[in-house]
Amino acid sequence: MSVSPPPAVSVVVAVFDDAACLAELARRIAATLDERKLAFELIFVDDGSHDSTAAVLRELESADNRIRVFELTRNFGQAAALACGLLAATGEITVTLDGDLQNPPEEIPELLDAIAAGAAVATARRDQRYEGVLRWIGSRAIHWLAGRLTGVQLEDYGGNFKAYRRDALAATRQAWAPGKPFFPLALWLGFPVREVAVRHEPRRTGRSRYTTLALLRINFDLITAFTTLPLALLGAFGLANFAAAGLTLTTWVLFGQDGWVLPATGLTLLLVGAVFIAAGTLGLYLGRVYRLVSGGEPAYVVRRGPRHPTERAASGDLALSRPLNAVLSLDPEAKEKTR
Repeated sequence: MSVSPPPAVSVVVAVFDDAACLAELARRIAATLDERKLAFELIFVDDGSHDSTAAVLRELESADNRIRVFELTRNFGQAAALACGLLAATGEITVTLDGDLQNPPEEIPELLDAIAAGAAVATARRDQRYEGVLRWIGSRAIHWLAGRLTGVQLEDYGGNFKAYRRDALAATRQAWAPGKPFFPLALWLGFPVREVAVRHEPRRTGRSRYTTLALLRINFDLITAFTTLPLALLGAFGLANFAAAGLTLTTWVLFGQDGWVLPATGLTLLLVGAVFIAAGTLGLYLGRVYRLVSGGEPAYVVRRGPRHPTERAASGDLALSRPLNAVLSLDPEAKEKTR
């Protein structure tokens, strides 16, 4: 049986209730890559949409055998949906972008050129941002934190307009696990990155799904995925508590302050606060370990895989690079293809 060569480019798009944009998005991606005469595959991951997104995607898939569609059983979040597509990609270069047309497909060649110039990872720096004050503050916090944790300083860590060389993507796949953000992980592994200025368009429909709570969760994921710093800070906080307790008791004894209720209450509150901080921090780490070993919380679940069969050798190797219990497929055909 002949094995078809991998495409030059894989484009991965995670979508949620984006039915109105999908036909135009697919057309513009195809036109951009066809103009460069690049063989490509276009992977859409429907993250449990409630509108007609799945139906539109299946129509596009039927009309073009370069399009592959994965439908998740429910909304697992954009990071998990992108991971689904990244695990399925087989191209020499894999590009990710949003499905709402805020990332113009015509800018994809800018990322491809950065990879061709020697970068293993290319990331878009948006020339103009369309976001509110709280979103801006949350994004700045993520940029600052990601830069400190990965050791790579970028102007714009946000967004999903990225490109990965095949070797960088393969290594990051093996290190990835549910809860680990993919792009910072690739930088943390040491792959060279290049930042490219691109256009950023206003949102056409709906509003951003990254609430303040979601941004806080991303920051927690960054911390627990890449560092044990909270544990070190916990030890430092414990020493500070001991020092404060010693100072309080010494002052009380030397100066003979009357009464014991106030210092006892303060010391008790201090110790109780330290215990709760310890329990919360350890709980974050234990929860991450539990999710990985229990098999009770996969990153995403595929309801249906692509209609078009693929004979690429790389697609059969994907199961070997997935962490235990990281993903689950309910599609019998998709299971058979990855054995």
